[in-house]
Amino acid sequence: MRQHPEDRTSDDASMAPRSADFGPSSLALDMAVEPGSVVATFLYARLHGFSAVCQAMGSEDAAAFVTEVRRMLTDVVAKLGGEVAQRRPDSILAVFGNKPDERKPNHAQRGLHAAILAVHEAVQLAQALASRPHFAGLPPLTIAAGVHLGPAEVKLRGKGGNGMVHAVGEAVEVARMLEVTATDLHWSVATSAATRLAAAGRADGGRIGSVSLPDNSFIDVVEVTGLVPRKGSSTPPRVFEMLRESIQLNQQTRKRGHTGPNAAHPGAAGGHFLIEGYRVLRKIGEGAMASIYLAQSAEGGPPQVLKVMRLDHGVEADGLQRFIQEFALLAQLHHPNVARIFRQDFSVGHAYIAMEYFPRGDLRVRMRDPVDTDTAIGYIKQMAGGLGAIHEVGIVHRDLKPDNLMLRQDGSLALADFGVAKQVSMKITDTGDGDIVGTPYYLSPEQALGQPVDARCDMYSLGVLAHELLTGRKPYHAASAQELLHMHINAPVPLLPPEHQHLQAVLEGLMAKDRQQRYPSGQTLLDDLARMGL
Repeated sequence: MRQHPEDRTSDDASMAPRSADFGPSSLALDMAVEPGSVVATFLYARLHGFSAVCQAMGSEDAAAFVTEVRRMLTDVVAKLGGEVAQRRPDSILAVFGNKPDERKPNHAQRGLHAAILAVHEAVQLAQALASRPHFAGLPPLTIAAGVHLGPAEVKLRGKGGNGMVHAVGEAVEVARMLEVTATDLHWSVATSAATRLAAAGRADGGRIGSVSLPDNSFIDVVEVTGLVPRKGSSTPPRVFEMLRESIQLNQQTRKRGHTGPNAAHPGAAGGHFLIEGYRVLRKIGEGAMASIYLAQSAEGGPPQVLKVMRLDHGVEADGLQRFIQEFALLAQLHHPNVARIFRQDFSVGHAYIAMEYFPRGDLRVRMRDPVDTDTAIGYIKQMAGGLGAIHEVGIVHRDLKPDNLMLRQDGSLALADFGVAKQVSMKITDTGDGDIVGTPYYLSPEQALGQPVDARCDMYSLGVLAHELLTGRKPYHAASAQELLHMHINAPVPLLPPEHQHLQAVLEGLMAKDRQQRYPSGQTLLDDLARMGL
């Protein structure tokens, strides 16, 4: 007989009778809900590896196994005062609502408690099966559960409903989605952060993440790692240790066995967006290769920017290579005028890069207003410093423009977005011969001609930016992109206004058509400006 630690627990509602009324009067909390809806906690739990076990058994043993699983899941729900809303051979959906004798709602506590007990029961069942020789080599039997508190329509079923209730609504679907999240991350129990908060410390939390909902909003999710004793509990500490050990063993088995429908390509079947270790605050942009989100790391600290690329069949190999290359390039650099990068990883069907967040936006936003001479020269020097740093390690940015120059809160500037950057020593090219990469207003003549590039192409782009910062105008204007490219190749370097004539030679050294006549690096420009007393 398997051990049931909850049977020895005196500090919880494990032996509470099943609630008889799920009408709105017994479930509603102090929050606005749709007419006909109630607020409750929903648990969805599913056994993985269930079908393989059944197929390995004879018909009588399989029937007994299905009965045992049903009893196990149903009893866990009943012990914590829940109601069954849906029951399938390998899964259960349960509802935990307010009970008439409760002074304050604790259905979040009971729902999480039930999920933890379900994991413990499933682990003991899996251990009993694993001891039988003819089950060797089968996918391991594990469980994943999702728990969410929210509004849904809950009502008693009619005749033939076997005493079950009917539950539909967003909260139900979120609970199901959280089970998929637990499956993808090899967690045992995933819950929404709000549900854990409502449980008032009854469940210990581990790792965190954010999951997207169908309306593109996000909810924070938390890994449940254990049950916390109530104040004054008389339950032996070993009981809570056993529950925690079961949770850990279940997730370790999940990792080894890679069970679940998403094992071959995590996240693909779930169809949801999930980044573990971060709370996604909001979406702040969309690029050609990646979506951009503002997020908070589980480790704390200031907000970070997540550049996220979905891994699916529509992503070309060179696109993923370029995305990962951006991290590899930036990770080498530690310079005040280069954006800091913190991490590159993969999470449930996505690759992502965690980067520094710039609350003041980019240089283009700053350039909407006139920039005084001293500030313009300061920006030019900072750009030169950042370029000097990347050129020193053999990196060419190739897309220097105001949108890729970010401003920190203190006003300092940093180079960012190395999505088309290329290390000079790399043998693999990420564009076809003759392809133009970059923004036409800031392209160098060699880029316009589709020729190989080096650090001097970035110096040309810096010259275009310097002209725009000093005069408020771009150096070249044309009716079409082709005409603009022609001007980059053939038009003379424009003259600066009289108040900036002392910088004309600097501009000539940046925007020379012949790259041999340009500043070879950011440091040489800084040296020249220093000699001029700037």
